[in-house]
Amino acid sequence: MSLSACTKAPQPKKADGTEVTQAEEGGDSAAAGNSELPAIPDPVAKVNDVVITGELFHSIYDLKLQKYADRNRDIPKTADRRYRKSIVDRLIYQEILRQEAKKRSIAYDKAELQQREDAQKRGIKDWEKHLRRRGESEESLRQLYVAELLERAVLEADGKLAVTDEEIAGEYEKVKPNYTKDKERVRARHILIRVGPEQKPAPGEPVPEPTEAQKKEWEEAALKKAEEIYAKASAEGADFAQLAIELSEGPSARKGGDLGIFAADRMVEEFSDAAFTLEPGEVSKPVKTKFGFHIIKVEGKYAPGELPIEALEDQLRERLSARKLHQGRRDLKESLLESYAVENHMEKALGPDPRAERRKKAQKQQRQGHPPGARPNGPAPRGGPHGADPHGHGGPPPGDEAPPPAGDKAPPAEGAKADGGAAPAPAAPKGEAPATPPK
Repeated sequence: MSLSACTKAPQPKKADGTEVTQAEEGGDSAAAGNSELPAIPDPVAKVNDVVITGELFHSIYDLKLQKYADRNRDIPKTADRRYRKSIVDRLIYQEILRQEAKKRSIAYDKAELQQREDAQKRGIKDWEKHLRRRGESEESLRQLYVAELLERAVLEADGKLAVTDEEIAGEYEKVKPNYTKDKERVRARHILIRVGPEQKPAPGEPVPEPTEAQKKEWEEAALKKAEEIYAKASAEGADFAQLAIELSEGPSARKGGDLGIFAADRMVEEFSDAAFTLEPGEVSKPVKTKFGFHIIKVEGKYAPGELPIEALEDQLRERLSARKLHQGRRDLKESLLESYAVENHMEKALGPDPRAERRKKAQKQQRQGHPPGARPNGPAPRGGPHGADPHGHGGPPPGDEAPPPAGDKAPPAEGAKADGGAAPAPAAPKGEAPATPPK
C-alpha cells in the first residue's frame, strides 16, 4: 500500500466551532484547547527511505478527534498526546512489517483477512456508525488486521510457532487431571441460526415487542435456513467447519463452530439430547432450543475417566501455539524496531511526557518512604488516593478499543459470567459450550 495514496479524512468540527487548521510552515496546529502541544510535523516519521506522511497520520487521527466532537467535547491534552504518539508508533511498525515481508518474500493469507473482516461485521447493524464510534476507517482497521497476519506469517516462516509432539505430551501431563470426570463427554461443532429479525437493533435502541405473527414468520424463516444448511453439512465431503465459519450466527463461528469437549449438563437439554445420541461423524437435523436452530456434528465420544491425549491434542496444540504467538509478537517487534532506521518526528516534537516524569518522581518518593501519590509536604493530589480524575477526564470516549488480534480466543459464550481473573472455560447454558471443560 502506498503511504501517500490514502485520502485525507475530512477535518472534524470541534465543539466550539474551531477547526484544526493547516500551519504555514509544513505542519498542523494543535487542536483547540491544547495549545501547549506542539504543531504536528509532516512527515510524522520515516522508516528507511519511506516517509510516513501527515496525510496518512490524519486519516486516523482526525477520526479520533471526531469521536470527541460527536459528543460535544474537546479532546483533553493527555488523550491528544497519547493518540499522536500511539498512531505514529502504529504506522511505523506497520511500515516495518511491510518492508520486512517484502524483503523476505513473505505474504499474508488474504482469505484469512477476508474471514476476519466478515466476522467483525457479522451482527453489526450499522457498520459505518460502529467505525465512527471506534475512531477508525475501513482501511485503517484493515491495516491493523494485515499487520497481525504479517506478524504471524513472519513468525511461521522462522519456525517460531511450531509445536512439537514432545511439547504436547508435556502439556498433557500437566493438564490431564483437570479433564478427569465421572461423566460421558462429547466433542462437537455446531452451526447456530437465530430466530428473529434480520436487522438487529443498535445498542441502546428500544426493542419493540413482536407480534405472534412476526414470531411465527421469524421461526419459519430460521428453520428454512437451517434445513438448507443441514443439506449442505450432511452432504458427502462437506466441510462442516468452513460452513460454520461462513454461516453460523454464534460466537463459535470463527472457530469453525468448535464447542470443545463437554458433558451433557453443560448444555441446554434439547441440545444435549441430540448431541449425545449422535455417533462420531454424524450430523443432526436442525435442533430447536430457545436460542435458535442448531445443526450439530459430533467429532468424538469419551467414556468417564481421563481423556486420552488424542482427544485433547488439537486444543493443546492451539494453546501452545497461542502462547508462542503472544511471546513471538513481542520479541519480533523488539527485534525489528532495532533493525530498521526509524526517524520518529512526532516523538521529537512532543518531547518527554510530563506524566512519565511525574511517575518517576512518585517512584522516587516511594523509595524514600512516602506512600504512592502522596506529597511529603502537602495535600494528596485531587482525584482520590491514586491521583485519578474521578470524572474520567483525559481518557478516550467509549468505543475506542483496539480489535482483538487475529487468532486470539473468541468472546465468551452467551450467558457466561464475567470474571476479572484468569478466564476459566465459561458455562454454556445458552447452547454455546466452552472450548475446554472447566478445571
